[in-house]
Amino acid sequence: MIRKVPSKAERYFSTGISMITSRGPQGPNVMTAEWTMQISYSPMLIAVFIHKGSHTIKNIKKTKEFGVNVASQEQTTEASVAGGYSGSEIDKLSLKNVFHISKPHKIKTPMIAGCTINAECKLIKTENLGDHVMMVGKVIHIKHDDTKSPLMYHKGRYFGIGGTMEPGRKEVIVNGTTLDFFKNLAEGKFVLKCVGVLVESKNKILVMKWPKTGFETIPLVMPPQGKNHRDYLARYLADMRLHIKVEKEPIMKRFVLKNGAEIQRINFILFKGKSTKLVPDNFWKSKSDEIISNLV
Repeated sequence: MIRKVPSKAERYFSTGISMITSRGPQGPNVMTAEWTMQISYSPMLIAVFIHKGSHTIKNIKKTKEFGVNVASQEQTTEASVAGGYSGSEIDKLSLKNVFHISKPHKIKTPMIAGCTINAECKLIKTENLGDHVMMVGKVIHIKHDDTKSPLMYHKGRYFGIGGTMEPGRKEVIVNGTTLDFFKNLAEGKFVLKCVGVLVESKNKILVMKWPKTGFETIPLVMPPQGKNHRDYLARYLADMRLHIKVEKEPIMKRFVLKNGAEIQRINFILFKGKSTKLVPDNFWKSKSDEIISNLV
């Protein structure tokens, strides 16, 4: 549903909730920040976006440090109090029945116990962006609690994370030989990424036999990261002396192959192709094959 009032649109974003701790002339303080994110692995950097005029900005600029405390699902009260009051109104961290303080390891700013993540940061950059200030911190100490789940925020309400969702994959039941073949190709990867060509003739499809195993699949490759998939596939077909013209438009097929309790996730990027030279009969296979029937 498209709303006519643009000012309501921002309530439809879903975010996590972090409690940002700082210290200043009036002592330590805490505020909530929806817009908190990791922006680099090495070095590990976290950006926090804080509304202009906040006491937290002044505190962080003065001490050059801050704490990022990612709220857990049990911390709706802490998040509400941290975001519902200003440090000029009350010393929020003195509310012992709300906040449980933990001692920092590398900075002097207190941290909050019970969070999913506690990151101690040194300020390295500030930048004005619209009505907010971006404050980027280099993480000098971090810990996490994998027994806790993060708190989420949407349309002014708090939510927890539900069960995991498999993103748009079709489950295909296969025999043990088929699953073993693709698991070997994956070499332990969570998702096997393949690029293949579909050459059809009536009720059959072009296949190739893999050396050593003799397993039959459509012609497919696993291009290195960053390589153009269509070009890499075309070169492979030429090397295999398969005279196939590869069309330009790809399609995507996403499967989770299953045999008993064993699974393998596969992404197929597929191009249609046309054979430009007669192919022997033993290169064709029925479309009723358990994998091929799902590809076509």
